[in-house]
Amino acid sequence: RTRRNDLLHFAAMVLLAFIVSTIPVVHWPFSWMETFFHEISHGLASILSGGRIRTIELDWNGAGLCTTQGGFRFFVAFAGYAGAAVWGGLIYAMVDHASPKSANRIAMLIGGLIALTALLWARDLVTWAILAIILVPFVIVVVAKDLPAERYFMQFCGLYILVNAIKAPLHLLDGRDKGDGATLQTLTWLPELVWVLVWMAIGLFTMFVLFRRHIRLEAEVAG
Repeated sequence: RTRRNDLLHFAAMVLLAFIVSTIPVVHWPFSWMETFFHEISHGLASILSGGRIRTIELDWNGAGLCTTQGGFRFFVAFAGYAGAAVWGGLIYAMVDHASPKSANRIAMLIGGLIALTALLWARDLVTWAILAIILVPFVIVVVAKDLPAERYFMQFCGLYILVNAIKAPLHLLDGRDKGDGATLQTLTWLPELVWVLVWMAIGLFTMFVLFRRHIRLEAEVAG
């Protein structure tokens, strides 16, 4: 792929990620992946602020729950949607034009994080099954060592996670006053809508950063 085709490739991948996110059943494995990065972001925020992860639960319907102990509650609550967006952007950015060795290492690191979660924090069969399903593609990527397929697969995963992280906060506006937005509303007295807009802005900004990089590469080639 030449740099001149990068922008078109990026736009097509974003569109594909959005389309897949709307297709019943087909989107399930990728949605589980986005939920995993959402929940592990809660957990890592707890660890980084002096707490610990007690359990991580994933469900077939795409729901998830990370139970933590200690840590800075605001940071932990905020990190889920924000973290998923950042993870998606990082995964895409890290494998874009990656060398075979770098792409392989990235797949191994992600697979290792999934495996570590299953080992340390999963407690039920459904969570273990979902973690096993989302781990399989990364294992295949590492074993196959086919750089183009490896890169495209991980780019798609990164963009799907990012697209879903932009859309997902809207589900909080269901009037039930449950979830991360309601928690932050209680902690800060700012309406849940404010946090939904902040999380969507983080996702859109991350998408813009990736888009701008491709615009710059396109301009370099044209120049």
